[in-house]
Amino acid sequence: MLQKGGLQVISNQEIAVRLLLACFIGCCLGFQRRRNHKPVGIRTHVLISVASCLLTIASAYGFTEICENNNITVDPARLVVGIMTGIGFIGAGIIWKSATGSVQGITTAAEILLLSVIGITIGLGLYFAAVASFIIAMLALISNTVAERIKRKWEQRAAAKAADQRQEKEEQESGALE
Repeated sequence: MLQKGGLQVISNQEIAVRLLLACFIGCCLGFQRRRNHKPVGIRTHVLISVASCLLTIASAYGFTEICENNNITVDPARLVVGIMTGIGFIGAGIIWKSATGSVQGITTAAEILLLSVIGITIGLGLYFAAVASFIIAMLALISNTVAERIKRKWEQRAAAKAADQRQEKEEQESGALE
């Protein structure tokens, strides 16, 4: 971070690092969702994360020359509010009610909201918060997948055990008849 006339200026290298980190996190979360056949995939996740990051960088650091020349202060939170409004709109479009009455897409909408906030934190240079949130999100998303796999294994074992018991009972009954 550089200082220019009392205002903070961000270097091109720092901008690249922030955008690439936002891209990487978006890609990882998008890959996890696509692998689980969810409606929003890698490209959308990358675009949301990078767009949130870039808009935050522009909001926080992009007006330094205007402010310096005109003695104006900047409120970076204004563009961040715009990001959250847009993401709310996208998230609402993801949620839908199926023919059976179950609601689908809530986790994906929440994950997109988190992804945009991660992009904002990266744009502000809060790397630890962004990476920690990403890890927590991945653990939460993966834990459901792991739980489903364990549940399926238990169900398969229970079905196999029930089939074995039926077979034993049939063998006992056929042996008793002979």
